Amino acid sequence: MYRSSGGLMKSLKGIKKNSGLTYALKYAAGVLKQGIGVSKREVYRRLGGRSPLIHSYSTFNRYMGVAKEFVNWAREKGVNRLDKVTPEVVREFLLSKAGYCSQKTLKVNASALRKFFEVVGRPDISEEIGRSYQEIYSAGRSSGRALAFAHPERVISNLKEEVHRVIAELQLLTGARVGDVKKMDLLPLENRVVIRKSKGGRTREIDYSDRPEEFERIKELHGRLKELLREKEWSSVRKNYYSDLKRAAVKAGEVYTGSHAFRVNYVKRRLEQLKGRELPEEEALKVVESEIGHSRIEMSIYYSRG
Repeated sequence: MYRSSGGLMKSLKGIKKNSGLTYALKYAAGVLKQGIGVSKREVYRRLGGRSPLIHSYSTFNRYMGVAKEFVNWAREKGVNRLDKVTPEVVREFLLSKAGYCSQKTLKVNASALRKFFEVVGRPDISEEIGRSYQEIYSAGRSSGRALAFAHPERVISNLKEEVHRVIAELQLLTGARVGDVKKMDLLPLENRVVIRKSKGGRTREIDYSDRPEEFERIKELHGRLKELLREKEWSSVRKNYYSDLKRAAVKAGEVYTGSHAFRVNYVKRRLEQLKGRELPEEEALKVVESEIGHSRIEMSIYYSRG
């Protein structure tokens, strides 16, 4: 099928479906390493699509390390042959790492196993990993950077608890951190939201005089949150909010990177509003910088690109 770096590589024998996993691991290593030193662009051109090979030693070592870890794990579960591997087994392996792996690491693990199963003749497993990607990725620990939800309202509608839906929408409409939602005061005559003693002890104000409809919705949500918290303890509500939000994000087909995602959504939408009024970009960033409680424009830019 392929040749070394001088051109196309030599044809490779296929692998039997009932091959042992240890043999499959050696076979995959022999195939995948043939991409080292070969231009990805060349493979793309000749195959007309994504390269099935690995093109660097560092990626090869990392991906084969993941494949070896899976093979050892599967054998401990009594799965010794390639044809005995099921999508459920692979999914269980990946999710078993979610408690201590970051989302970025889980992404690498999923990519490594997709390469492995493609080259040993189990494209069905590779495709299933692709279909389960959002669930697998979201199960990992946050990698540190929040990413905006593509459809935040859809995520909110999938939250089970009303109190969680109220908190999420308040975050979306104000760019508030979770802890700030409970600290909000409203100034109805001025159409302002005041958040006292936010991160760093700062008090910040958000002016909604140019967004009266949004302010009216915030008033409704703020009042409803007070009612709901008369019957529930904030500490318990906040703790359960994260698990409910993660589940809702997965159900909505979104990548979960924490509740800060709503904060990123706020920044993106607010910048669009301000730019739509022909406000220069630097001035728009300064407005948003103040509203989200950051003292550096760079942080507003960071959020806007999330």
